[in-house]
Amino acid sequence: MSRHRPRAARAAATALVCLSAALLAACTTSVLDRVPPGNWGGPHIGMIVSDSGAEIEYDCAAGRITAPMLLDSHGDFDLPGLYIRTGPGPVPANDSLTPSFPVRYAGHADGKTMALTVRGDSVPEQTFSLTYGGNPNVMKCL
Repeated sequence: MSRHRPRAARAAATALVCLSAALLAACTTSVLDRVPPGNWGGPHIGMIVSDSGAEIEYDCAAGRITAPMLLDSHGDFDLPGLYIRTGPGPVPANDSLTPSFPVRYAGHADGKTMALTVRGDSVPEQTFSLTYGGNPNVMKCL
């Protein structure tokens, strides 16, 4: 019987190592590497994320993120884009007639929610909360 004890001890140790590895893998949280594509919405904002960036609609304005929405290891982003002022009435067919300003879109996303801050020299800083699949609640200028 003493001959089987070392084999049993090795089997138990192997099982313990495997169980520990499985538990560690189950407890590890994964961080996304990009904002999931699709519709995002929240108060005063709507966003459609694609592989190449995003189109944004605000109250009386629009925006564009001009780079893929990649996230760092903490789920944060800081991306270039445009803020486009719109007003009441029809939107000009020629984009060059609509005033647009370079901005940075910075924030955090976890796949379900997003905090987004818009910063630029010619645009007042604004922060928004969005939900994946959420409805935009945007007021159009009349």
